[in-house]
Amino acid sequence: MMRAFDPGDEGPLFYLGEFPVRFITLLVALHCIAMIAASLLMASGYGGLLDLLSYSSTAVSHGQVWRLFTYAFVAGPSIWFLFEMLMLYYFGCEVENGLGCRRFAVLYAGLLLLGPCLLQAFGYAGRPQVFTGAQEVNFAVFAAFVAMHPGAQFFFGMAARWVFVGLLAISSLQLLAAQQPSRVLVLVASSILAVVLMRRAGFVEPLFGFSFSLRWSFPGLRRSGPRFSVLSGGLSPKGKELAQEGSPAVVQSTPSGVESVTESAEREMDRLLEKIGKHGMASLTSSERQSLEEARQVILQRGGGV
Repeated sequence: MMRAFDPGDEGPLFYLGEFPVRFITLLVALHCIAMIAASLLMASGYGGLLDLLSYSSTAVSHGQVWRLFTYAFVAGPSIWFLFEMLMLYYFGCEVENGLGCRRFAVLYAGLLLLGPCLLQAFGYAGRPQVFTGAQEVNFAVFAAFVAMHPGAQFFFGMAARWVFVGLLAISSLQLLAAQQPSRVLVLVASSILAVVLMRRAGFVEPLFGFSFSLRWSFPGLRRSGPRFSVLSGGLSPKGKELAQEGSPAVVQSTPSGVESVTESAEREMDRLLEKIGKHGMASLTSSERQSLEEARQVILQRGGGV
């Protein structure tokens, strides 16, 4: 999958040899270690200790607030857990690449808290809630990826936006069939929160092929700039120099001038994509990544798409 945006402003947390260890690496490792520990406890007859870590609206109301976080790391061994971790790592790498380590950590922590906060309201309403696992949270990470790359190609050439809609629909129906409507609320709310925060971070490509903004319905959310911002945009230093000099390649407004800019952008993108195909995304320099994004924006404005 091509990373169309520059990495976040933080590098890896540390290196193991030549392998960069980022936040998503530690997160997946923590989930796996917790699963192994839970399996050993259940095998030795101490599985009841896991109840102290599961989310319980009744226990939380009595002050056991650690359950608001630990519930996500209570999981048993299964083939679906393996697939879940693979998807979390793949899509989490892309999201962390766009947001940066610290902002991705804030996003994941917020998603962890959102579910218990919603379920706690059910508990206070007289419907106690208990659940474990981070399926809804990890699905929201996929939703954040889709907000970044809604047109990414998946199974049989299907765009990521429609894969997201299909998975959200079937997961909701599965939870409803299991008579767990509260978890449907958590699933939908977590996905919406992830998409909204990614859009506030500057990833504004239309999710379903048409523009939409919450500011149309809620003028009070209007801001002079993104509050959850990540990277500053704008022309490259070379582009700014051309703009100041009045270069026709930048400021020319005639149809032929615009077309020449688009053709130049397409040639530059073809060159960079060929380099990525031969040597991988890591072979691009920071200036080449910026050139790739600028070319992408020019093609999008001319209706070419990527």
